[in-house]
Amino acid sequence: MSVKIDQAFIQSYIDGSFGLPIAYENSPYTPVAGTAYAELRNITNPIEANSITDTNETTGIFRVVVRYPADSGAITAKEKAEEIMANYGIGSSVAYLSQSATILSVERRTGVAEEGWYVLVVSIGYISFITR
Repeated sequence: MSVKIDQAFIQSYIDGSFGLPIAYENSPYTPVAGTAYAELRNITNPIEANSITDTNETTGIFRVVVRYPADSGAITAKEKAEEIMANYGIGSSVAYLSQSATILSVERRTGVAEEGWYVLVVSIGYISFITR
């Protein structure tokens, strides 16, 4: 199931102990002024047949949106983004209850100012094979 892919990435992020509070998808979260935090999202693509008999395939992007207080400089935020990226090396995998996803790409977007925050987006591209 594709929800297991979500759980695999969320658990791997938690296990990484990055030291940032987490704003989970569709859960209440109120940012604390002056405190950096991360938003976790999994952007999925369609699930398609990989074989005629028993396997489907999907790709997607696990996205970590890192938010640091505006006007606090960029280096600390970029270092945190790099720390997160290092946890998801290309070719490595994450897993949850026998469902795994293999990392295909890792990227840090250019930081932008957004409503009192300096925002960096880390994108982790993956592929996963799902047993029917």
